[in-house]
Amino acid sequence: MENPGEHERHSILQEVAANCDDNVPNLYRMLARSQVALTAFVRFEDILERHGRLSRDEQAVVALEVAMSNRCNYCRGVMSREARDAGVADDTVTAVLHGFEPMESRYRYLVDATRRLMSDSGYLGQAEIALFEERGIPFDELLEIISIIAAFTLATYANNLSRTRLDPEYR
Repeated sequence: MENPGEHERHSILQEVAANCDDNVPNLYRMLARSQVALTAFVRFEDILERHGRLSRDEQAVVALEVAMSNRCNYCRGVMSREARDAGVADDTVTAVLHGFEPMESRYRYLVDATRRLMSDSGYLGQAEIALFEERGIPFDELLEIISIIAAFTLATYANNLSRTRLDPEYR
C-alpha cells in the first residue's frame, strides 16, 4: 500500500519538473527527503511568485542576499542565475555576491532592508521603518521581504546541512 505522503511528494516533484524544463533541481530532490520541508518551500515559492508585491527580479535580489548571508553556495549559484534571468544587471548581482551595495537605488534599498531585518531579527525602530517607507519600501513589502527570508533560509539551511551539489545549469 502506497504512503499517501509519497503520492503528494511525487506530485510536487512533477510540478517542479514542469516548471523547470522537465528537470528537478537538486534542491528539490534533497528537500524531498522531508515531505514537510518540500511542501513548505514549494508552496512558499508559489505564493510569493503569484501573490507577492515585489517583482520577480526584486525577489531574486532579496533571495540572493539571503543566500550570501547564510553562506549557501548552492543558492548563490541558483539565485545569481535567477536574478540575471529576471533582468537584474550583472553589476548588481556581482555587488550582492561581494557584499557591496547595488548602484540601482531600488535594489540597494531592498538589499539594505534584507540585511537589517536579518541582522536584527526583524527588530527595526519606527524611524527606520519610516525611512524604508520614504525609500519606497512600505511595511507590507518589509513583511514580504521577511517571507522571502523565511523561504530561502529554509532552502539555504537545508542545502548547507546536506551540502547540496550545484546543478550543472547553474554553474
